Amino acid sequence: MKRPEYSVAALRAFVEEKLGVRLVRFEQITECSRPENFRVQTEHGVRYVVKCVPPEKSNAQYFRNHFFPHLQELREQEFVVQLVHGPFAFGDCVVVVLGWCSGRRVLPDRLTDGLVATYRKFSAVIQGSSAVLPPRDNLAVRREALASLVSPTCAYLRRFVETVLTEKMLTYDPARLRVIHGDLHHGNMHFDGDQLTGIMDLEDFRYGYPADDWMRYIICAAEHLPWFSVVRRRRLLARVKELLPQAPADEWREAVGGLLIRKIWRRFRLKKISAWWLAVNFQFRLTFYREILSLIDNYAK
Repeated sequence: MKRPEYSVAALRAFVEEKLGVRLVRFEQITECSRPENFRVQTEHGVRYVVKCVPPEKSNAQYFRNHFFPHLQELREQEFVVQLVHGPFAFGDCVVVVLGWCSGRRVLPDRLTDGLVATYRKFSAVIQGSSAVLPPRDNLAVRREALASLVSPTCAYLRRFVETVLTEKMLTYDPARLRVIHGDLHHGNMHFDGDQLTGIMDLEDFRYGYPADDWMRYIICAAEHLPWFSVVRRRRLLARVKELLPQAPADEWREAVGGLLIRKIWRRFRLKKISAWWLAVNFQFRLTFYREILSLIDNYAK
């Protein structure tokens, strides 16, 4: 997703105008990869989270059809960060003011019991939600990814897609689809110690497997650890092993494969990759994916 382009000072002035109050704190949330969220506090001590949504997701129709219906359905849930003001048009972006949530975003190296318990409750609540998106067409993404891996530099990765990320591994069973968050990662959650205190970004509810959400959380967490810290990675893998009984093995495989094929497609279709980056960086990360798949295979036996 493209990072929004604006002056932070201009955004602060805009929010002050819309709220009709002076802000004494306007702090960018830096614990996630996209700098569009801010912790703010008014001169009266009231605290909010301000989200400046980039153009790709900020059109009014999208918000009307997805973000607001989901917030309305979950307005009674204490683990959901609620809308307080907005939406407001700010250039090409949309600004929403959300309620304050205790705790902060963290770069986790483990799955906490609090997160597991809250997600189970969240998953039960969102079943039957309206305005959900269809499941991702991972097979189409696979075809596009293979078409983009034409350089000799990409031969290793092309073989990985052909032999590991097979069509069977990327195919959903329609009878088992459920409503999922769709964008579950550490940047969309607030923690107070081990307890999950707030879930954000509800506009991407879609059909999929709950395992899709878990794998997105695990892999995004792992990729934000400094150079895939071996000790922290092992902690994540240990909790993956504990989670496996929550879903059939094929759903876990599809969750890993679906996320990975989209990463490959975005990386090689939309960006220019050097041979050095492929050899040193991406293949290094592939070892983590292979370890997860090995855990799943052993669990399935």
